[in-house]
Amino acid sequence: MSYLVIDADGTLHHREARPTAETIRSEVGDWDMVRCHRDTSIRGWVGDTGLIDGSPRNIVGSLMLITSGAAVQPYAGRVVITGWHQHTEIEPLAPLRVTSLRMMHSCIEGALAGKTDCPNCYRAAVEIAEMVRSAPTPQVQVVSLDDWASR
Repeated sequence: MSYLVIDADGTLHHREARPTAETIRSEVGDWDMVRCHRDTSIRGWVGDTGLIDGSPRNIVGSLMLITSGAAVQPYAGRVVITGWHQHTEIEPLAPLRVTSLRMMHSCIEGALAGKTDCPNCYRAAVEIAEMVRSAPTPQVQVVSLDDWASR
């Protein structure tokens, strides 16, 4: 029974607990689910207003989600990764999945530090990390129902 948490500074934590909507909320606040299309056995979870409320952008967490097939965009604040099954939904990560995600985390940190034998991995990681750092923050405009109807 476990899930992973990547802090905004890139630190990886392995939690020995059953992931539930409530445990995810305790890690990231009100959450949005991030679909990982390359690895459909996992889901990412991020705070639903992370970029808007000024949470720090999570470079390593963003790269982990993007590498797993999530949308190429910045993710802010903590990132939670759980197992996923189409019928049971949120579930613990399998031990082998934890190992592979730890390896991915290590490779991403190494690539960002320039410590990789693969120059293409380094270039891709640096390019995506720069996009995560510098992409514009989405703007939210609150409009009353009356104002919206008069448009």
